[in-house]
Amino acid sequence: MNRRTFVISALSCGAIGIAGGCYWLSTPEHDDDMSISALQTFLGSLDTSMLTSQTSWSVAKTFHHMAQSVDYSISGYPLHKPAWFKSSLGAAAFAVFAAKRTMVHDLEEAIPGAPDAPKDLTAEQAISQLITALNRFQTHTGPLAEHFAYGPLTRENYALAHVMHVRNHFEQIER
Repeated sequence: MNRRTFVISALSCGAIGIAGGCYWLSTPEHDDDMSISALQTFLGSLDTSMLTSQTSWSVAKTFHHMAQSVDYSISGYPLHKPAWFKSSLGAAAFAVFAAKRTMVHDLEEAIPGAPDAPKDLTAEQAISQLITALNRFQTHTGPLAEHFAYGPLTRENYALAHVMHVRNHFEQIER
C-alpha cells in the first residue's frame, strides 16, 4: 500500500468513526418523561416492602445517598474533584450522560465527604427524604452549588442529573 492510499484510508476511517460517535451521542436512550415531577410521582408510588438492593448498600442507604446528592446541589458538596477534572473529564462525562439521557457510575460510591446513612434509617424514611429534597430543589430560587465532579450546572442540567442519578441507582434496586 502506498503512502497516499494509507493516509486516505486512515482519514476515511477517522471520519466514519467521528460520524458514528456523533450519531450515537445524538440518540438518547430514554425518550420518556425525565422531569423531577415525574420522578416524584414514581417515588411516591413505591411500596418499600417490595424493594430489595442487589448490592451491599441497603435500599435505605441508597435513597439516603440520592437525597444527599439533591441537597448538596443546593447547599454545596463537602469535597470536590480538582478544577482541572471538573472542567475537562467531569464536564465531558456529563455532556455524554445528558446527550444519552442516562448516567453510569459506581453504585456503591459515596459522595466524597458525605456522612453515611444513619444505621436505623428505614427505606420508607429514606424515600421520604429524597422526595423532600426534590421538593426543596424544585422550590429553590437561589443559585445552585457547583457539582463536585461535573462543575457548574444549570438548573435544567441539575434536574436532569438528579433524575438520571436516581434511575441509575434503580439498576441496583429490584421491585
